Amino acid sequence: MQYAFSWTTLPTAFVLALALSLPGQAQSANNEERPIRALIQDFADARNSHDGITVASFYSDDGEWIAARGVRTVRGRAALVELWTGLSRQVLRTVQSVDLASDNIAVVRVTAQYEEPFGRHNEVFVLVKELGKWRIRIHQTD
Repeated sequence: MQYAFSWTTLPTAFVLALALSLPGQAQSANNEERPIRALIQDFADARNSHDGITVASFYSDDGEWIAARGVRTVRGRAALVELWTGLSRQVLRTVQSVDLASDNIAVVRVTAQYEEPFGRHNEVFVLVKELGKWRIRIHQTD
């Protein structure tokens, strides 16, 4: 049996192909979102335990933390260990959104609730997937 091409069937075929491809993309996004959310939670737990070595291990080798308005930048894992080891207090972090820019780049928006007088801040994490594992490349506070 042969099928004849018709311009009238093209829109139907396109809609069908699109509909069949979307569930797989949504499933793929969900599969990636779980480990990303877990990374942020593990980061928050290590930070609240004041374990600078573990906190820094969530960053890529060239990872960086950027303070509000760029007044301070800390680059590289050794410098990040020093930064995170010296902090105290507790911070409650809540993931607001996870956006997958590509298969190996994600942007995560997080709300951070500090004790007063610091209060609530927003943070953005840019994650990269290296050798199958998500790492923090850039972490910026507001």
